[in-house]
Order: sequence, then structure tokens, then C-alpha cells
Amino acid sequence: MTETKPTPKNRFYWLEGVSRSEVEKSLADRRPSRLRDQGPRRVLVLASALVLAALLFTVFITQNKLRTYSEVLLMVLGLVLYFQLRKAVRLVSDAPDELLDERQIALRNAAHTVAYRTLVTLSVVYAVIVYLVTPHGILHPHVSDGFWRGLAWSYLLFASSLPAMVLAWQLPSEPPEEPRDEPA
Repeated sequence: MTETKPTPKNRFYWLEGVSRSEVEKSLADRRPSRLRDQGPRRVLVLASALVLAALLFTVFITQNKLRTYSEVLLMVLGLVLYFQLRKAVRLVSDAPDELLDERQIALRNAAHTVAYRTLVTLSVVYAVIVYLVTPHGILHPHVSDGFWRGLAWSYLLFASSLPAMVLAWQLPSEPPEEPRDEPA
């Protein structure tokens, strides 16, 4: 019989982009936070979707300097919102199985299924937009050279954010932590 070694406390899961201690700390956190309520989480999801859509539509900004500044600003904002989404769902959308219980695994897997289906639909939308803005597309006169950056970043951020977005949208509000009576 083989003996398995316990997972180190500081192990980093490269594929998921989380560390063991980070996930355990997030799951154990009981401090009050607005991100634990469904309403603010949904606002965060909508804000993230709007920022990523705006990043996509930077392809139509023809002035190079303005487009570049807009792309950088929207990319940074998109990344900040992505990390806030992960925080809002307590990293459950990205955590490996060994760090979650069965209920959390089921929630994460269901969110990944919806996110995958949404990503397929978004991929079709992005493919149509790419077709329309390529040199032979009807929207090409309205875009400038080097427009791929915003389009690519928008797609990548959507793809990475979708599991957290779906989970943030679906999770109910967490009940407030009840004060504990401390022994005298």
C-alpha cells in the first residue's frame, strides 16, 4: 500500500492559478463583505461584462493613441474585476477538487458547464466580429491597423472570467455570521 504525502501548505496549483493557503484562507474567511451578497456580486458581473465588451469595441477607435490608452485602461480594469470576481466566489471557481468539499465541487462543475456553453456562444460572436473587421469584411474601413490587441484581450478575459461570473451570478447571498459567545 502506498502512502500519500500531505499536500504542502504553500503548494501552488499552476493550472488553476491558486495556492492551497490562498483557497483555505478564502474559504475560512468569515469577515463581513459586500461581495458575499448576491446583489453586489451581480453588479460586479455586469460591470465586468460591460468592461470586456467595451474592450472588444476598441477595435472601432481609429485614432491610434486613444485606442491604445483605452485598451490599456480597459485591460487593467478587466483584470481588477476578474480578481474581484474570484474573491467574491471565494476562489471556488478555480480551486482544485482536493481543496473543496462535494457541494463546492458540484457548484464549481455546474458553473463550468454553463461557462463552457456561454463561451461557445461568445466564440461564435467573436468569430463573426473578426470576419466583419478583417480586410475583406464590411466593417474593415471603420477599424485601424493593429486592432487585434483589444479583441484578443477581451476574448481571453471573458474566457478566464466566465466560470467566476457564472458562479457569482448563481450563488445566493451568504447568511451573516452569527456572533459567537465567548466563554467568560
